[in-house]
Amino acid sequence: MEQENVEVIPAFRHGLLDGLLDYLKYDFELYPYSEERDPRYYKQLLKDFDDLDLLEELKQYHAWILDQPEEKKISYRCRFRSWLKTAQGFKRRACFSSYWRSK
Repeated sequence: MEQENVEVIPAFRHGLLDGLLDYLKYDFELYPYSEERDPRYYKQLLKDFDDLDLLEELKQYHAWILDQPEEKKISYRCRFRSWLKTAQGFKRRACFSSYWRSK
């Protein structure tokens, strides 16, 4: 019997996935949530950025989005991934605040 090639995320990260998806669905009012795309996409982000607190980053990103002009078209998923890459870079900087290094 062939084993399915299914990517498994650790249980503690799985709870984070549920938290992220709930936040996107119920709290991030401007986000174009997709039942089809977002669970897969955010599961991948959890794997790619396992050194970051993605829920906290999503909340900060949401606050940033709220301050953007409404007429500006935003690619939410692409921008959030870029946001995470930037956050990851700041976290790795030796001169950055001790708050981030302790996380």
